[in-house]
Amino acid sequence: MLKKQETANTGRTSRPFLVLSMTIAAIVLTACTKKQAQELSPDPDGGDEPVTVTNVSYNNFAKALLEAKCSSCHAPGRGASAKWTFSGYSSVKDNSAKINNAVLVTKSMPIGGSLTAKEIELLDAWIKRNTPEN
Repeated sequence: MLKKQETANTGRTSRPFLVLSMTIAAIVLTACTKKQAQELSPDPDGGDEPVTVTNVSYNNFAKALLEAKCSSCHAPGRGASAKWTFSGYSSVKDNSAKINNAVLVTKSMPIGGSLTAKEIELLDAWIKRNTPEN
């Protein structure tokens, strides 16, 4: 009888530990992506013309997307900056093939977050338009 009670107590003791461990793991895995949960409105400057696949540019869409979804990990001095550093339009233009592959082809980025269907559509159109700045 004593062994059953000890086993039951062990099970109760390990459950909070398991929950705590899983919570800590979830926090660690999403640490770089706290900004990634928010959806961007595809016209950060508040202009009159909505951003579409035919007029998408770095300034009216991609800059805000990359700042919100990538810079928390890929900014200078951050953990993922060794693979690619987001430091403005030139860094994005020079690495657009790498960004396209990671975000649109393999969907390995953003880690711990995701893009909305609209963000994917506009990012794809922007890259296909040869990454215009304006």
